[in-house]
Amino acid sequence: MNALVRRLAAAAVALTLFGLIASDLWIGGFRAWWDQHSLTASIVSSLLVLALTGLIVDDVVARRQRRQRAVSVAVQGLIVFGQARRACGAILRSDLDDARPSAVEELRSLAGMLLTASPSLFDDPEAHRFLEQVERSSVSMFRAARASSESVLNANDRERLKAEMAQLKVTVQPLLMRIPLQDRALLEGPSED
Repeated sequence: MNALVRRLAAAAVALTLFGLIASDLWIGGFRAWWDQHSLTASIVSSLLVLALTGLIVDDVVARRQRRQRAVSVAVQGLIVFGQARRACGAILRSDLDDARPSAVEELRSLAGMLLTASPSLFDDPEAHRFLEQVERSSVSMFRAARASSESVLNANDRERLKAEMAQLKVTVQPLLMRIPLQDRALLEGPSED
């Protein structure tokens, strides 16, 4: 259930419950009606308390699950970032004849990682921004790889790739902050810059 909908439903149930309590305390006719219909009053109040409790517990559990998944999502994002760096580095080195097959393989690996990691990155807002940037960057990398297979990569394409990687590095930073410092270098791998 969407967090906003869950919170709005909890607020509506709580306001209804408080409204019934206030009406029972201050409105004599209201109190008399509920006194005459005690079974109905008992059922309504029990259902409202149950609904409020259920919504609060649901929100607490959802928040705990998001917190537990945050590091896992960050690790997947960091692994994808490392592969994107390797692919970009391979493309930038593709002027060498022996590096062209490497660039193609790195791009294939990046595409496979994106397909695998996308479902878990999609639900987290920071990871979703990162995923969108990786997708934009990978399109630029595929274009540059195609251009470099036909001729030498020109300066504009090189600068565009470097700018895309700089932007990608900015969008991965919120995910990096979730991972303990000693584990980042291990997961990220050596720099391809």
